[in-house]
Amino acid sequence: MGGYGQFCAVARALDLLGERWTLLIVRELLLGASSFGDLSRGLPRIPRATLSARLRTLRAAGIVDGYRLTEAGAALAPVVRELARWTITTDSATLDEDDLDTAALTWDMRRRVDPDALPARRVVLAIEFTDRPASDRRFWLHLARTGVDLCRDDTGAPVDLWLTTPTRAATEWWLGNLSWPQLLRQPGVEVHGDLALQRQIPTWFARYLFTPESLAANAT
Repeated sequence: MGGYGQFCAVARALDLLGERWTLLIVRELLLGASSFGDLSRGLPRIPRATLSARLRTLRAAGIVDGYRLTEAGAALAPVVRELARWTITTDSATLDEDDLDTAALTWDMRRRVDPDALPARRVVLAIEFTDRPASDRRFWLHLARTGVDLCRDDTGAPVDLWLTTPTRAATEWWLGNLSWPQLLRQPGVEVHGDLALQRQIPTWFARYLFTPESLAANAT
């Protein structure tokens, strides 16, 4: 028996959702993941076998159907949001160095682009994380109103903007702890390229779903 063996509804929920990665898979599906590849890119450290196993469990429980949340799965949205609110308002789970993942950060940036705010033409934003090894150092966002692509290799397309930044500074901005002007004043942060486009960068992104401002706006 691997469960808690308790009648309590909290214990029974944790029997299903308390395994490592499970709620994060639900989070990814809530944020629009629609394939195994999407889930892998949103959770870059999850082993493929573990992802497959967790998906099987969620499907057997009626929480996931294919790569879509069922009604029961979608009902977990307030649970995920309140966990984020608890972390931010209590400061109980601090942001450690091991939490700074450039692949997860840039994937979240990709899916939080506001297409209506983008210029009429395609723009390439290259991001270099100056404190990371070569494998996790450079990413290219190809931004267009018709779609957004995230590349880990240089495709040869002309780069319109370069952002160089330490990983923590970029993450703090994304989380809503720094404004864009504050980010630009952080040590090691620089933006190069078209000046008009530089001023537009912060308007292109909705930023992290659970910023303090977003959670306050959705408070009940």
